[in-house]
Amino acid sequence: MVTHWPGLAHSSRAAKIPSIITYEAGVMQACGEEAVPFLESDIPNPNVARWFKLHLHPPKIPRPSGFEIPELPSGVSVHRAYRDMIKYLMDNTQTFFEKTTPNGDEIWQRLREETIVILATPNGWDHLEQEMVRAAVVSAGVVAPEDADLLVRFVTEAEAAVHYALAYYPKDWLAKGTVFSVVDAGGSTVDITVYKCTSTKPLRIKEACASECVQAGGIFVNRAVERLLSYRLRGSQFDQKEIIRDMLEYFERELKPKFDGSLDSYQIRFGGVNDTDERLGIYKGRITLSRQDLKDAFDNAVDQIIAYCKNSLRTQKPKYILLVGGFGESPYLLEALANRFGTGGTQVISVGDYSRKAAAEGATIACTKKLVESRIAKATYGGCVREVYDPRLHHERKAYTYIDTDGKRRVDNVFHPWVNKGATIKEDFTHRLHYHNSWGVDSTTKSALGAQLGNIAADVYAWEGIGSAPRWCKDEKGATIPGMRFMCTLDADLSALVSSLTAKSNSRGEKFYRVDYDVCIHFGGTRLRASLEWQEGKRTRRGPVSVIPAEYAEYDTPA
Repeated sequence: MVTHWPGLAHSSRAAKIPSIITYEAGVMQACGEEAVPFLESDIPNPNVARWFKLHLHPPKIPRPSGFEIPELPSGVSVHRAYRDMIKYLMDNTQTFFEKTTPNGDEIWQRLREETIVILATPNGWDHLEQEMVRAAVVSAGVVAPEDADLLVRFVTEAEAAVHYALAYYPKDWLAKGTVFSVVDAGGSTVDITVYKCTSTKPLRIKEACASECVQAGGIFVNRAVERLLSYRLRGSQFDQKEIIRDMLEYFERELKPKFDGSLDSYQIRFGGVNDTDERLGIYKGRITLSRQDLKDAFDNAVDQIIAYCKNSLRTQKPKYILLVGGFGESPYLLEALANRFGTGGTQVISVGDYSRKAAAEGATIACTKKLVESRIAKATYGGCVREVYDPRLHHERKAYTYIDTDGKRRVDNVFHPWVNKGATIKEDFTHRLHYHNSWGVDSTTKSALGAQLGNIAADVYAWEGIGSAPRWCKDEKGATIPGMRFMCTLDADLSALVSSLTAKSNSRGEKFYRVDYDVCIHFGGTRLRASLEWQEGKRTRRGPVSVIPAEYAEYDTPA
């Protein structure tokens, strides 16, 4: 574990750095702690990228009202920010390893090409967000494009947290059938997952219900305190960005981890003995905030966390709630959860350690031990397909039907569910989809078909709305239905089938070519994968399918 980064003094707190990057004309100038001085000016610096992870969160992850995400610098995309941050982390990891490990440089060079990059991501992220980060890892030069599928892996922060907790704390509380929840309260997101122990020898657990993810982490408390201080100090001699920044640093470092709401007032240190203004509650470099002031700031996030915990636990009664993550070490949050859920016999336990990095260590442990044997689908996944017209199902779009080359009346943009929200997905779960394409003999040639078969595409959608999935993925004008999210396109090469094509006749005696194939969607793990199967004579052939993320061009910008 890297325990020291540039710009930090050697201490227990040197193992973490802020996710801050400064740019000049779109080129990175400083990163991490070395970028902090660029925030010290009284004038907001438009060349600083911070909290850029929030730009990648999908719309389905709720955010506290009134919170505005800082804009990225001009010409800098979220893809570029991730790329630059990942490169910085990897370069300094190499430097630290080579300096602190005997023969470190020789070992690094020998194992560098086989290094597996493991990333912990919020519960609410899906395949689209993962693919963007995977592309950033490749763009940063950490892995080669052809090795990205094998060497870049993802673990949800909740799974990382539970593996961390089970690795570092006694397991005598865990018995077969025990239901427990992990609340991973980090900087930006809070992930809530409920697990059930299915076996103790060997230790195995499964998700008991769909996980939750909400943007209610520690930074939202910081922002609420920042608004509180800015309002109180407005127009005074202390209304300076640098002074407020010093107050926030003290709050983050000293007061936030200790605040439990038990005292009538709390103090934040920021200046010297000459800094006094009794009207503002400032005396000798200390500003006093009331318990209610801080409760309001904390409750902005804590109330949301409790609401989403209630949603996750509405059908489950956990024996334990494990509270992890940086914000998870807040005694105020611990007490709030205990007051709400402890009366029913649920024990809330804080599993924290400021000297460790639970997400990073837990993700590494998760990729090796793999204690989670099944997960719950967070959405209903399916394809946008053309179906044979059925007046009982498709009557409202009768005007949009057409006769296909095989002679059958069809309708487009039907949502074909593959996996329903709430379904249990085991590690080896695969869903087989039968598809076919047909072409009129008079309108094409076999040579032309070869090119078309080389690019067979199927669009993947996810229903994230309320209630059952709708019949359609798009409306009559071709726009995506609200609540439906375009995930990716499966792109396959079937050109090898051209030689085996034979003409068939439809009910009207018209000749057509037809190709049948199966797309096998693998939902196990945290990433959607796909493969293709088709028949060549009596032989079953298999081939890869490219998973092309939706909106990819939005994230990718030239270097």
